[in-house]
Amino acid sequence: MFEDAQTTFRKLAVGEDAGSGANLLVATLGVLLAALAVVFLFVPAYAVPVLGAFVAVTAIGWVTHQAAVARLLTLVATASTVLTVGFITYFLFASAFPAFVEHGTGLLVIPVEDGQTRWFFWLDAVLPASDSTWNPSADVYSLVPTIWATVIVTIIAGAVAGPLGLFGALFIAEIASPRVREVVKPGIEVLAGIPSIVYGFIGFQVLNGFIQTSFLDDGASFLIAGIVVGVMALPTVVSVAEDALSSVPESMRDGSIAMGATRWQTMKSISIPAAFSGISAGIILGLGRAIGETMAVAAIMAAGVGLANPLFDIFDAGATLTSLIATQYGSASESTLDVLFVAGVLLFAIVASMSVVSRYVEQRMKERLEGSQ
Repeated sequence: MFEDAQTTFRKLAVGEDAGSGANLLVATLGVLLAALAVVFLFVPAYAVPVLGAFVAVTAIGWVTHQAAVARLLTLVATASTVLTVGFITYFLFASAFPAFVEHGTGLLVIPVEDGQTRWFFWLDAVLPASDSTWNPSADVYSLVPTIWATVIVTIIAGAVAGPLGLFGALFIAEIASPRVREVVKPGIEVLAGIPSIVYGFIGFQVLNGFIQTSFLDDGASFLIAGIVVGVMALPTVVSVAEDALSSVPESMRDGSIAMGATRWQTMKSISIPAAFSGISAGIILGLGRAIGETMAVAAIMAAGVGLANPLFDIFDAGATLTSLIATQYGSASESTLDVLFVAGVLLFAIVASMSVVSRYVEQRMKERLEGSQ
């Protein structure tokens, strides 16, 4: 069994047709990598010389046995990525576990107002209640307000990024000329390169004044944060949706036009249904970014820890899960820090689930376009 595993590793690392020189090179690089890991963990001061030796041997091997070195490097890069994700996941859940054990359902405290339990989608009948939802000195921590704030901001962002992203993708894929497409698509993707704090500052300075004047509101709100985060999600939605629309076979459009359909009828009845899975995946990925956005939301809204009153008031304000971590982390005690890790676990689970769903709908789109069942 050990010999089989050794043979498999050899094939992955150096290929089946590698000679003894390539085997020796790969073995040397493997020893240096193992030594680098041990030195980095236990004697960090000597990590640089070992890393230099690894780089030197890799450079020599790239000249003498390039194929074997390339295979080994790709294998190491893939394994490192998987291990990094695994370590992060383990650290996140391990750090949040003490808070789960200590507080349990207390992390979902429903607020009490004027002596009465605040109605919250029938959950007030099964969850604990308190007149305080976030009071570290009293050991009271509730993530319900931040979860609800995250839901409100995400819904508003989806209402902005979904329609605008779909129509933008339709314009680029179906209407724009090649010259216009070469200008518009990179221009939209440039939005993804703007730092989130800049979005937050612009939203606070521009939209906040407009909302105050037009709606007689006296401060930043979920509405402003949702609009800004929706604009930030636009590049993802447009890019993925446009790729899905461009993947629709041209013969399907030609057949529709040959039957006498207009361009809009073709887009509505052929392109959008055929690419619906890809469009849905783009919207889901965009919402994933909206949920995970931190600095833009923190720059717009105050770090409140109460529920909106009423719950659907989009002109209220409060901390989302991400902004709670950003604003509380610097002064958090040990118990508060454990609760913030719980917020991180919730974000991790939500975004990971959305990524899995988007991958699933993309696969369904591929199967549908290929005619698979």
